This record gives sequence, C-alpha cells and structure tokens, in this order.
Amino acid sequence: MTNWGNKFKTKNIDSENLIDHYNQYAQEFDDHVKNELCGNGENIPVVVTAKLFVETVPYQESMKILDVGAGTGEQGEQLAKLGYKNVELTAFDPSEGMLNMAKKRNIYSEFIQSYLPDTALASNYFDAIICVGTFTPGHAPAASLHELVRITKKGGYIVYSIRKHFYEDINSRFQTVEEELTQGKKWKMIAKREDEYLPLEKIKGYYFSFQVSRN
Repeated sequence: MTNWGNKFKTKNIDSENLIDHYNQYAQEFDDHVKNELCGNGENIPVVVTAKLFVETVPYQESMKILDVGAGTGEQGEQLAKLGYKNVELTAFDPSEGMLNMAKKRNIYSEFIQSYLPDTALASNYFDAIICVGTFTPGHAPAASLHELVRITKKGGYIVYSIRKHFYEDINSRFQTVEEELTQGKKWKMIAKREDEYLPLEKIKGYYFSFQVSRN
C-alpha cells in the first residue's frame, strides 16, 4: 500500500492537516487512486466525468475551462485525450504539491492555488467547469455550487462527480443546494448518471451535468 493509503487508514485527516497530506504524498496520489481505490489502473471518476463532459458540453476552440480540484492534472489530461486541446484550461486546487504535479503534464495554461467556496475569481468568466474528487467528506462544501454558478458564463456548463452515499446524506446538503439553484432558475440539469466510483471501496458515484441559465 502507498504511504497515501496507509496515512488515511491509520490517522484521521482533519481540515488543518489535509492540505499538508496532499502536498506530502502528491507523487503517490495517482497510484493510490488507480490501484488501491479503483483497482483497474484507471482513475474511474476522472474517466466517467470526462466522458459526460464530452457528451454534454459543446466544444469551442479557445473555450475557457476551469478544472476545480485539479489535483495532479489527471482530469486535464483526460480531456486532452478526448479532443479538448485548443482550449484555455485552468487548474484550481488548494495544494501546491498537487499543482506542481499537474504542471508536469504541460496541459494547463494557468494554475490557481485557492479554496472553495470563496474562489475570488471573476463572475461570468468560464465557458465550462469540470470537478472531480472535490465534493467529498472533509473537502469542499455544498455551498461551493453557488460559487461555481457565479463564475460560469450564462449558458455555460458545470460537470461534476460525487460519491453516492455522501450525496444521499442530507447533512452534506448537496441535494438541497442543487434544488435551490434549480428552483431559483440559476441552472438546469442536463444529465445525471449513476456509475462506478471507487470499486475496491464498494463506492458508487453520481455524475452530473448542469447548464447555467442564460438570463
């Protein structure tokens, strides 16, 4: 088992040392997810989310895409493989160590080290947002969805994944915030899918695509 996996299994990781943990074990992260959580040599949440992104987000050359919780850049690389190459892809993550790994892929045009839910980014700026592995216990809260809508252009898209059991826990508030945004006509759902997430942990996931309202 990687040091990453051992650390999480033997010690509670709270918000104060979570980023330190990501920084320390950034080089092991991809191996941990692909082999110790997914078991097939692929990052399944990344692959499935990217597939949904391609299916629901129209490609535009030079479109601005924000990769929220970009981590080591696995998501950006997957998008590039699927044809999203001539785009302005920005990596957003609170961990400097993870972003340093992402820089080695030579895919992103910009790197932002910051946190959700208060990004301090410009409103109505990105054509699309993709977010994988960020809406998970101890990480970004449900209120982050309001922020993602704010920084996405009208008519733009937000595609993200979340663990099924966490989403269905009313205390996570993801269902509540999604409904608030829908009832407030801030966005509309384009797709919702249930699929594998972390098979070796017996965790399923939900995958969503929303379009931000044009008015």
